[in-house]
Amino acid sequence: MTPSIISEPAWKSKAEAKREAVKARIPTEWLIDANNLKELREDVMAAPAKLLTAKELEITQTASALELLRKLATGKLSAVEVASAFMHRAAVATQLTNCGTEIFFDIGLERAKYLDEYYAKHGKLIGPFHGLPISVKDSFNINDIDTTLGITEFIGNANKFPQASMVNLLLDLGAVLYIKTNIPQTMMTADSENNIFGRTLNPNDVSLTAGGSSGGEGALVRQRGSIIGVGTDIAGSIRIPSACCYTYGLKPSSNRLPYNTRGYEDGPFSLGIETSSGPLANTFEDLKFFFDTVVEKKPWAYDVNCSPSPLIKTEPIEKLRVGVIYECPLLPVHPPVKAALRVAAHKLEKAGHEIVTIKDFPSYDDGWKVALSIFTIQIEGDEDLIEVLLRAEEPLIKSLSQGGIDHYVPKVADNLKEVVKLLRERKGFCQKWLEIFTKNNIDVLITPPSPSTAPPHDTYGIAPYTSMWNLVDYPALVIPYGKVETTYEATAEYEPHLEGIYSKYDPEVFSKGLTSIQIVTPRALEEKLLAAGELIDKVLNKV
Repeated sequence: MTPSIISEPAWKSKAEAKREAVKARIPTEWLIDANNLKELREDVMAAPAKLLTAKELEITQTASALELLRKLATGKLSAVEVASAFMHRAAVATQLTNCGTEIFFDIGLERAKYLDEYYAKHGKLIGPFHGLPISVKDSFNINDIDTTLGITEFIGNANKFPQASMVNLLLDLGAVLYIKTNIPQTMMTADSENNIFGRTLNPNDVSLTAGGSSGGEGALVRQRGSIIGVGTDIAGSIRIPSACCYTYGLKPSSNRLPYNTRGYEDGPFSLGIETSSGPLANTFEDLKFFFDTVVEKKPWAYDVNCSPSPLIKTEPIEKLRVGVIYECPLLPVHPPVKAALRVAAHKLEKAGHEIVTIKDFPSYDDGWKVALSIFTIQIEGDEDLIEVLLRAEEPLIKSLSQGGIDHYVPKVADNLKEVVKLLRERKGFCQKWLEIFTKNNIDVLITPPSPSTAPPHDTYGIAPYTSMWNLVDYPALVIPYGKVETTYEATAEYEPHLEGIYSKYDPEVFSKGLTSIQIVTPRALEEKLLAAGELIDKVLNKV
């Protein structure tokens, strides 16, 4: 009897071939021996010092993008030197934490050579981002490069969609693009894992999640594999990786910065909650520099969805009136998260700022439920990313499947009344938050970015503390601040409605956590948010 041969699923062989093709784009001399990976992953943040040259370390450790630009402007560094150094560091970061997806160092180096030739000929920089090595999330289309979104069905889709408006703008400003970064399957979970590129690891502790959906950006920026990264955010996808990986991250209001286009047809999300694009960086000044520079480039000339909103020059702020929300009673945060907020409030008050504890506010739990309902609205005839996976018989990653597939599969709205009901509920949240800001006369609101510090893989759960601000379209940013220094009692049990939706506090798991705070202002007040955030950052981090 002839034994039957079980063929490998088509998606699996496609994924393996894609991984090999990407690996082949890393220069051989930059490849890390498999035997060394385990040891290097014990302290990822220390690895570059063991693998890069002294010159490469000096370049990639440059404090900020602005300082790097000064060196480029004076000829102390060439664009090729800068690009090569960051590419090597990005190659190391990708091998250690799986943060990169598409690698196109050859294209980046050609771009850097062109910029050096321009500088030699004209004696000046080509634009405000001249020679800056900037990474982008996988969902941004770049000519001649795949945008797989971690879905095997999309392998080989280069040039199917136009180049993203953000990419066009970055290139016009003088940036060097050389790598795209990892995301979760469907981009609707906070664990950046997919069947093509695998799981992105947290560079601070590889046993913890890097967050998502811009988890690759969070991990790469934290490792200084790029000077600034560009992510997207529809429920916390910039702020969650920033909090998990310990970087700065900004989610503007929708359509303030360009986003169009991505690697699939636009879905129904614009019915109520739109995706925002924004920066991740290692310094606050780079966050502000990126936002200001992109807005000054008039992004509405690049993206039909962008609001024609010129940059507003703000007066220096000396004293803030800061509202603080420590937690939503229905969604308790871990003790270190609450402690970080209390210490931050105390430091700000000691520095002369006024602190107002906000006790009466809309439920984050209710906000999450409304947001999730809007996320899963589908118009009949549209094909969602989950349906693409099911059609290709590609398995869901654990963080998607463990909650039950029905939780994530979009539902076709039965009628227009159903949609209108959700949009009215959303408008109600907008009104309530506006009243909180006006009645309390606060400049900004400080709130947790998540219930915990970075949790173990596949345990992040829901995102109520970030998705609320997508629901009402308020700009929000994350400032890395502090670390867990006190041991608290473990969480004995949660209320039934919390079981399985996010991690219980375990001092052994979270003993080395890094804490952050989230700052929020009303809609389209990014300039005020950044001015206040800069002041708060100086107080908390003594910049």
